[in-house]
Amino acid sequence: MSAKMTQRRRQLDSKRSTSINNEPTTGNLNIVAAAAAARRRNQHRHFPTTNRSRFDYLFKNLMKKKFPFAIPSYVVAIIIGILLSFTAYRVFLTIMEYRGHYEYTNVPLNLPKLVNVNDTTPEKNPEQFWGTYRSNLYFGVKHRSARSLGGGLMWFDYSKLQQSNDRFLRHWCDQNDRLKYGWTYHDGETFGIEQIIDDNLQLNIQWLKQVSGHHGGDWTTRVTVTPQSLNRTIPISLFFYFHHDLPWIDEISPISNQSPELLTVRGQTNELDGFTIKIKLNTPSNQVIARTLTDVFQLDKIHENILTKLASTSREQPYFILNEQPFKDFEHNTFFIQLTLTQPIASEPFSFDIIYQSDSSNNVREQDLTGYYFNEEITRLQKQYDERFENIFQLKTKQNMDTKKIHFARSALSNLLGGISYFTGKSLVAKPNQKVPDEYWTTNLYTAVPSRSFFPRGFVWDEGFHNLLIARWNKNITIDILSHWFDMLNDNGWIPREVILGNEARARVPAEFIVQRTSNANPPTFFLTIDYLLKTIPNSQLFNLPFIQRLEKWYQWYNRTQNGPIPLSYRWRGRNASSIYELNPKTLTSGLDDYPRASHPTDAERHLDLRCWMQLASSVIGKLYSIINNEQTNQYLNYAQLLSNNEQLDQLHWSEQYGMYADYGLHTDHVQLQRVPIEKPNPHQPQQPTHMIRQITRQSDLNLKYVKHFGYVSLFPLMTRILDPQSTKLEKILNDLQNPSLLWTQYGLRSLAQSSVMYGVRNTEHDPPYWRGAIWINMNYMVLSSLQHYAKTSGPYSDKARQIYSQLRTNLITNMFRVYEKTGHIWEQYDDKTGNGQGSHPFTGWSSLIVLIMSELYDE
Repeated sequence: MSAKMTQRRRQLDSKRSTSINNEPTTGNLNIVAAAAAARRRNQHRHFPTTNRSRFDYLFKNLMKKKFPFAIPSYVVAIIIGILLSFTAYRVFLTIMEYRGHYEYTNVPLNLPKLVNVNDTTPEKNPEQFWGTYRSNLYFGVKHRSARSLGGGLMWFDYSKLQQSNDRFLRHWCDQNDRLKYGWTYHDGETFGIEQIIDDNLQLNIQWLKQVSGHHGGDWTTRVTVTPQSLNRTIPISLFFYFHHDLPWIDEISPISNQSPELLTVRGQTNELDGFTIKIKLNTPSNQVIARTLTDVFQLDKIHENILTKLASTSREQPYFILNEQPFKDFEHNTFFIQLTLTQPIASEPFSFDIIYQSDSSNNVREQDLTGYYFNEEITRLQKQYDERFENIFQLKTKQNMDTKKIHFARSALSNLLGGISYFTGKSLVAKPNQKVPDEYWTTNLYTAVPSRSFFPRGFVWDEGFHNLLIARWNKNITIDILSHWFDMLNDNGWIPREVILGNEARARVPAEFIVQRTSNANPPTFFLTIDYLLKTIPNSQLFNLPFIQRLEKWYQWYNRTQNGPIPLSYRWRGRNASSIYELNPKTLTSGLDDYPRASHPTDAERHLDLRCWMQLASSVIGKLYSIINNEQTNQYLNYAQLLSNNEQLDQLHWSEQYGMYADYGLHTDHVQLQRVPIEKPNPHQPQQPTHMIRQITRQSDLNLKYVKHFGYVSLFPLMTRILDPQSTKLEKILNDLQNPSLLWTQYGLRSLAQSSVMYGVRNTEHDPPYWRGAIWINMNYMVLSSLQHYAKTSGPYSDKARQIYSQLRTNLITNMFRVYEKTGHIWEQYDDKTGNGQGSHPFTGWSSLIVLIMSELYDE
């Protein structure tokens, strides 16, 4: 094509475009029509862009459409409204489904509280208002309030001061202090007597309460110290203090020449109103130096801060006494008194009373709770305690129960009751993989503790065992404890495994255990306690609808979050599948910690003990609903029947190859810890840093199988009485119980068979075996309880169960009493080779179940 022709075509195209866009009104009619068509097409190309303009455009054009029938505009509007409503509904369902799967860590369960705000006030519950609720101290007292006036005892002798710069002051219970201490009497409400032996000192502490008035009444603490050193005179300093978060001191009348034996402090708080504290010397001595101090202290650091307030008097007499400090009634929140015995005489007691008196009791108080009157009351309450103890436990009727063993049992119960504490604060909780924890809401917890020295806090699975004994002594205390625990449920139905409330409690916990994970469970042993209450007081005020609904919510959390890979199976969450430093990754959530499970945690695991716990839980909730609804059966009882079906149990957990009930999972026994360099070898560094990591020595053996570790877990179908009395598997288990190469010892049943490759083996280079052979009293109690059940139940193995029961009971009592006589303590666990106590001490939590074993009172 020539250049001229191309130029000509471009000119024609340009004219055509110009004429169309300019919409000429004259000229060729065809051109006009083409322009109109182009304009209409151009309108469609420019579709509206905003949401509102698009809707208007679509609506208007829809109205312009021609249908074979007329559609009114309001009908179209209704249709569009229905479509929009349906879309919004679907969005709402999606959001609610997401919310249902989303876990709120710190939202309380929206059900009526079991403990209302006024339930713990002195007017509503004066019997339990004041108590020795600071059980983490050698002696401490407080009342059940969010902000409490708290008292505590401290002491030191000057020989300890010369030996150590930081461990001489006694205050917090600490097993490293190597003291012998514990309650010889404590009834959980009114009085207690504690003995403490600290090398050359003996302390006797008596605490007595009288309920009167409107603010909790009066109480007195008598401290008596008796030096035991016969060779030299060692000065002794004794402290007693009172602390409140807010200033409370109004007036102090110190010991003086006019009143050489008495000091008086006046104070008031919002909850207690006005009160008087008297410090009275019962054995006056010219050699006592008395000093007082008021200041501002934090409760969790009070034992550290008081040391900064001591000063030496002189070189000739280096007594460390409190500095004088001006009293500021509008500021100070702590009062201290220090009594220093400069020349104590061996075997001669020194005694003083701390007397607390509420102003509201003045009109009914006949005399101060001190002197002869105090002695008479303590003696009366001791006698009353002994009579009640024998009436409940009837140990004098049992064979081989002498006076010393009865005193041992009384001390075990008293230490459990004396360990009941009251905590206030916020737990730290987190979801899995949540880096920054949330704060739980402020909660109050009334609970016993496993060990005053090592575990002075609430443990959910320990507490179920604790209250099997507490409920025998005082069911009202147990009901109060259960109510406090179940008020801690969050909206998801979860309770923390460990409850650590307040700075003082948190100061006693290693950092890695403070944050509680909301995916982690613990054995629901409260169902043991509730089952016992159902059998003894089925019409208890505890069994109301709000309590059952809370219990049901807790149960549903287990059923939802701890379910197993196949129907009717369960799996503990919280095992670390990626751990390379543990020989067998721990299952802390099961309560059995390092008890060997499948070597390689997977979702395919099936845990026998959890399945048995869920059978018990289903049965208890079913019984509660059958009482409320007056019906013979319900869904929970039906499910409990499924879980107790022996054929179903055998399909999931019985190993014909090993002849035992067992866990199931990805497992091999061919693992070991091997020491390897942490870094690449360095020829210039002769000693390479190393650590121990797990190695598989036979990879081909790693597969899905039953876990061949016979021990406590294998006994759960027996311990929870799921096994049919006619079952041959019951006979097999009974035979295995008596086998010394498995669990039987002359001291009790060990936790893991000697034949297990994990028996007595460390789980890491730093972790000694814990549940890998040691004797634990709570598990032995459950075995004894079930053996008694099968002995009383008609069946071919009842005689064998009775014979094993009798010998096992004798072994446990004999050994625990022997160790108590030798050490002065009940222990966390007992060595299966020597029977000696080991672990934390005193451990008067579930080890105090020895009282029920001695009295043969189980849950029937």
